[in-house]
Parts: sequence; structure tokens; C-alpha cells
Amino acid sequence: MVKSIYAENNSSAGARTIAGIATTRGLPLSHYVATRLMKEQGLVSCQLPNHKYKKVTQAHVAIPNTLERQFAVTEPDQVWCGDIPFICT
Repeated sequence: MVKSIYAENNSSAGARTIAGIATTRGLPLSHYVATRLMKEQGLVSCQLPNHKYKKVTQAHVAIPNTLERQFAVTEPDQVWCGDIPFICT
């Protein structure tokens, strides 16, 4: 039963997960017993590694400062301003 639950979860289920799944299937199993059974069968929970951030390969494009902090505008629709608080990547 432990091996089948372990295989169903792509080798990522630990003792607590296996115990919980076995209990919901009608086989009462504590995580201590699940730990012992996993050790006897040589099963080890394999988790995904942490997320690694990508390294920047090219520099950002420098945007020219055309306004040069001259905020006194004489006519409407000459200068526009915007803000993007968050970009989901």
C-alpha cells in the first residue's frame, strides 16, 4: 500500500502524506508507522529544488530623459506621466 501511494505521487510523498492518504482510504496508519515502512522499503521523498532566478543576459535599454525635470507645461497634451506598480512576469 505504501509503495503504491508513493508511486502515485511521483516519489514526492513523505510519511505524513502517505499516512493521510492511507487513512482516507480506510487503512488507519500513523506517520510514525509510515516512516518505518518507508525506511524498510528504501523509499525517500524527493521534493523539487527551490526556484532559481534567471541571470540577466543583456543590459536594460537606457531611456532618454526628454523632460529634464521641466514640469512647467504651457499647453495641454504635451507631457504625459504614468506609473506601473507591478508587472507580473
